[in-house]
Amino acid sequence: VNLDLTKHLTPLGYHFAPDPSSQQVCTIGGSVGNNSGGPHCLAYGVTNAHILAIEVVLADSEIVTLGGLDAEPSGYDLRGVFIGGEGMLGITTKVAVRITPNPPSVRTLLLSFDTPRDAAATVSAVIAAGIVPAAMEVMDQGITIAVENYVNVGYPRDAGAVLLAEVDGLPDGVDIDAQRISDIGRQHGATDVRQAASDEERMLLWKGRKTAFGAVAQIAPNYYLHDTVVPRSKLADTLEEVYRIADEHDLAVVNVFHAGDGNLHPLLLFNGQEPGIYDRVHAAGAKIVEASLAAGGVLS
Repeated sequence: VNLDLTKHLTPLGYHFAPDPSSQQVCTIGGSVGNNSGGPHCLAYGVTNAHILAIEVVLADSEIVTLGGLDAEPSGYDLRGVFIGGEGMLGITTKVAVRITPNPPSVRTLLLSFDTPRDAAATVSAVIAAGIVPAAMEVMDQGITIAVENYVNVGYPRDAGAVLLAEVDGLPDGVDIDAQRISDIGRQHGATDVRQAASDEERMLLWKGRKTAFGAVAQIAPNYYLHDTVVPRSKLADTLEEVYRIADEHDLAVVNVFHAGDGNLHPLLLFNGQEPGIYDRVHAAGAKIVEASLAAGGVLS
């Protein structure tokens, strides 16, 4: 399991960088199959960047090793082709991972905003300023309330949206970047900026973000999740279109997403026992996909 590997490595000064929201239950083999990302893929890249070699059983039962441990192998990158193949190209039996040194210093910020548009505009402004945080995640009010009810770490229930931003590296540089992100946030309407005071608080903030999908069970028994990527400059407009589409189809929607790389995760909430509900859900889902593509995005 992904998180078990990182827990084992942390006392040794390392971790496995890909950290999907399902980190507590997803496996390394599953991450290879899906080329999984996660909040920290903004700075560190997705699974493909952290796999050195894989042992694979092909469809004809041949066992092959793709990639290598010592240096970049010559020829075609068949390791990279296989990663993300969703199990269609063979069965993964062994994985050699690239481990990442733990950063000397980490700062985790929680910025509150009146609207998701303000939070999205802050994300674009941070990247435009030349800052590449380890992670930048946005949650709207509906999902923030559900998360806070679960982790009780101080997520603001009255904020229209929150931005969870993390920077890591050498202490002086981290302090500078954290201050710059705070300043940029306030320039774009942040009503409050808070910094995690301890590792325990930081981990609880991330636990809230990574258990967000499960937390929506407090709001509705079913959800239909989408996953698209749009240009950061189109984040705010696309978000507003998502809310409009949900209203048009008389559905509730909450948004939680990897804002730093424009990766949206709208969750359409519903009760599957309601007659005709799936027709509305699927129609709204199709419109959300179309809106993402129209914004210059892709399906992720």
